[in-house]
Amino acid sequence: MHDMADRLDRLCRRLTGGELARRAREYGVGQQLERVLGAVRDGTDPEQVRTELDALEDGFARHGIENLTIPRRDHRMVPGAVGHPVLRGWVCPAARRCSRFAERDTGASPSPGPLCEALGTPLVQVEIPL
Repeated sequence: MHDMADRLDRLCRRLTGGELARRAREYGVGQQLERVLGAVRDGTDPEQVRTELDALEDGFARHGIENLTIPRRDHRMVPGAVGHPVLRGWVCPAARRCSRFAERDTGASPSPGPLCEALGTPLVQVEIPL
């Protein structure tokens, strides 16, 4: 559900001025846009219009307009997956962090992070949604 909220946020920000609606009609996905907007107005569960939102995204992509509602199309979720992929790793533990990031092997069991030699303490474990 969270990914749908993000996608609808991106769509709503692009509606200003009517250009998006005009292009949706021109690109043959005007009905999909209307169904998505109708669902938003009616308070319908956004998951029920995922197919229309995907069709809208694809219709614009066919005309060279990428990332209408999906930040990066090269990182599309696997069908049926929920939420965003997560990058897990460790970062600098200092109050003013350096840029060090150590990625955690997703297959490995959680373990103490690498050591910050400057402070003599382990790096801080983080999870970054992509």
